[in-house]
Amino acid sequence: MNASIKIAQPRIPANLTASHFDEIDHEAYYTNCQFRDCTLSNKQLENICFQHVSFVNVTFEHCQFTRFECLDVTFEGCNISNNEWIGAIFHRTTFKDTKFLGTNFAESSIVDAQFDHCIGNYSSFNYASMKQVRFQDCSLVESEFFEVTWKKLDFVRCQLNQLSIMQTNLNGLNFSDSEFENLSVSIDLVKGCKLNAGQALVIANMLGVLIV
Repeated sequence: MNASIKIAQPRIPANLTASHFDEIDHEAYYTNCQFRDCTLSNKQLENICFQHVSFVNVTFEHCQFTRFECLDVTFEGCNISNNEWIGAIFHRTTFKDTKFLGTNFAESSIVDAQFDHCIGNYSSFNYASMKQVRFQDCSLVESEFFEVTWKKLDFVRCQLNQLSIMQTNLNGLNFSDSEFENLSVSIDLVKGCKLNAGQALVIANMLGVLIV
């Protein structure tokens, strides 16, 4: 783990008001509340903001959000798979034991965020901006990180097989304690990434290097 990465934690008040999605609409703003054991399905919403909010065992099902914002938010035991969160903002946000299979985070701004024990296979972070972000004990099989700009991004004990991280500068990025058998990278941007011996063999094969 890159110990130099310090991630600011969500600022969640001790006492939260119970809330629900019954009347959610465009430009809704929720603060100092908790959503628990509920589902939001088949919604297309704009300008939704959650601040100082906790989601516990919540499902977002086939939703599309435009200009979606999370500030000081936690997701725990949630399922946010197959949603469109293009251009979303996540600041001081944690995702724990949460599924985001096939979810589209393209063009999102993700700052001071941690994904812990999550399943995000087939997800997309294309064109996202990430600063002080950690994926820990996550599965990101066949996910896409195309042209991602990042500062202090960490993968810790993750499953990264067939991850595509093209047109992204890998200098300083540490893959060494994660696992993959195949990884799609831009060869001209791979210099400076940190790999273990087995991973180095994979990259060497991509470069056409024969090791005997």
